[in-house]
Amino acid sequence: MKKITFLLLVALSTSSLFAQETKFGLTAGFLNAEAKASADGAASFSSSDSGFYLGALVDIGVTESLHVQPEVLYGNINDSGLLYIPIFLKYYISESGFHLMGGPQATLNIDEEAEGINNLGIDAAFGLGYDINESFFINARYAFELTNRVNSDLEGADGITARINSLQIGVGYKF
Repeated sequence: MKKITFLLLVALSTSSLFAQETKFGLTAGFLNAEAKASADGAASFSSSDSGFYLGALVDIGVTESLHVQPEVLYGNINDSGLLYIPIFLKYYISESGFHLMGGPQATLNIDEEAEGINNLGIDAAFGLGYDINESFFINARYAFELTNRVNSDLEGADGITARINSLQIGVGYKF
């Protein structure tokens, strides 16, 4: 956790050196997470649940239409905590206020996990947003996990995969 925080701070401070404009912000909204598990492709299980997320972001303008936006979000579903750390590349579509976003995301389960389950997952995330004005925005994004949550060192884990995919729909405010 300390390494992730340190890397995020280094990325923010380095990118601020060449940024056109940097804004800090807060965001919150609806969170839906879907857990999927399968064994050798024969048996599969899927479960979905909803909750909320809230967090902080930094919007760093590289050019007028290209921004970098790292975030740290806390998600809660059924009293279980998840920490989402995406680093989005945002592309603004002309002066419409709409933007496309995509990039890597780390998903960390901050509750205790069962033995043989990895707490950290790496996701590919993408979405669409709209800046209502200079401060308020809305967005929706989806992240699908690339890594397997089942530890390969676990006895009998060959062929077993587990992933958590998530959908976030929210609002935010940039200062």
